[in-house]
Amino acid sequence: MLTVKPKIELNDGHPMPVFGYGAYRVADNTQGEAVTLAAIDAGYLHIDTASAYQNEDAIGNALAASPVAREELFITSKLWIDEQGSSETPVAIENSLRRLKTDYLDLLLIHWPRDDRMAACWDAMQQAVSTKKIRSIGISTFTVKRLETFDRLCSGATPAVNQVEYHTFLQQKELREDCRKRGIALSGYCPLARALRLDDPVLVAIAKRHGKTPAQVMIRWSLQQDAPTIPKSSTPARIESNAAIFDFELDGADLQKIDTLDNTFEANAWRPNHEVFY
Repeated sequence: MLTVKPKIELNDGHPMPVFGYGAYRVADNTQGEAVTLAAIDAGYLHIDTASAYQNEDAIGNALAASPVAREELFITSKLWIDEQGSSETPVAIENSLRRLKTDYLDLLLIHWPRDDRMAACWDAMQQAVSTKKIRSIGISTFTVKRLETFDRLCSGATPAVNQVEYHTFLQQKELREDCRKRGIALSGYCPLARALRLDDPVLVAIAKRHGKTPAQVMIRWSLQQDAPTIPKSSTPARIESNAAIFDFELDGADLQKIDTLDNTFEANAWRPNHEVFY
């Protein structure tokens, strides 16, 4: 078994694995349990889910069935739009804990910003930290502008993580620098851009030189930007392949070539259909 161990320290002192399994679009209970177990067996210690993914039950079953101790794993979930608020957030947390069959979450994120409930949601999340139901709290899909809104509306803890779409074609340089200054870890979802550009000649050439795949080059690039990443796959062979990125390193020439690929391409262009959520 390949054990993926590298971690970073979050601003609250808790360690977070830099590499994890993204469970987005793994909704079927049988499949969800099987692929989560496959990921854990392949050495993934970080499992990233959300209530909106509708697979917390399946992941909870996998956690219960896995021989890996709970304290060795890092479990992330997220609060969807209708789960944000002073009364909604505590209920949502309890529901996620029940479905995931765990006493605590390592990381809980606001899945999508909502101005009218952000402060109440953040207060409830901090309360859950104080009662040890949550270890670290953060945000997702927050732009620089949304971080400024957060500063205006919320008080207390600085978010530990901002999880955003992040890959070689969407390098988020301004946001990365803003998060760095704030002490927020930028974590990347969709690191393979949904496999839409794996045939890019630059990636293909770099992959060939290292004896790797373009997907492995993309994941490796994210890690070398100090951005924890959570590639998603429903195929055990690809889950294992995605993890085979700790035995090579992109050099300066590789990184310069990849830098030219940044063209703000969004693989996940979907947005909630209401202006208050932007």
